[in-house]
Amino acid sequence: AATTTSNFVLRAVDAASNTTSRAFSITVTRIFTSTSFTSSGTFAVPSGVTNLSSVLVVAGGGAGGTHHGGGGGAGGLVFMPDVPVSPGGTVAIVVGCGGGQPNNFPAPDNPSGQQGASGSDSIFGNSPSPGTTNPLTAKGGGGGGAAPGNALSGGSGGGGRGSTGCSPGGTATQPTQSGDSGAYGFGNNGGAVPNPLGPNYRAGGGGGAGAVGLNGGGPGGQSGQGGAGRAYTIADGTSPVYYAGGGG
Repeated sequence: AATTTSNFVLRAVDAASNTTSRAFSITVTRIFTSTSFTSSGTFAVPSGVTNLSSVLVVAGGGAGGTHHGGGGGAGGLVFMPDVPVSPGGTVAIVVGCGGGQPNNFPAPDNPSGQQGASGSDSIFGNSPSPGTTNPLTAKGGGGGGAAPGNALSGGSGGGGRGSTGCSPGGTATQPTQSGDSGAYGFGNNGGAVPNPLGPNYRAGGGGGAGAVGLNGGGPGGQSGQGGAGRAYTIADGTSPVYYAGGGG
């Protein structure tokens, strides 16, 4: 975990009980190396390396909806320690894009109302990745709802739409994935709009890898905040950074 120095003394003794001592020290230097991908590519495994200390995979986030739109759900997150790899081999990398708004669900009073589209999956590994039950796949985040379309499910679910009527948040699918993608995966549901008593209810926040999206409030209240991400020190081994937070 850090550079360490061990001090010790060796003593030699002969048959005549003569002794001599000498002090020694060994310093083990910590070397931290990380590689990140922001576009798809190939990871070349260094010769002699059989395990990666950890792998973090984050999918593309979902887009927020328009016209009383809910927040976009964060892309699913997979964090797996001690990932086996083949020395000198290669690992395919797919980096998922964030969602846009191609799913056009016109609202009766606002034709521009569009449900947010889900993000795309990110994948670490071949089929299958050495030593794992399957490639590590982070599922794209769910799009936020928009009148009249509901929120979408995804790695983390999108937030429910505002305006009138109950509107559930999208369901998180990352923890339900098979194999290591689910066992080491994180995602949470989007916030809902639970109260149907009247107009002007605020939209829900998208779910994050570390927390659910908050529900929308009533008239005069606040829109739901997006769920928090999860913090890891994988970038430099020291500084915690949050990944996969949901949209408000």
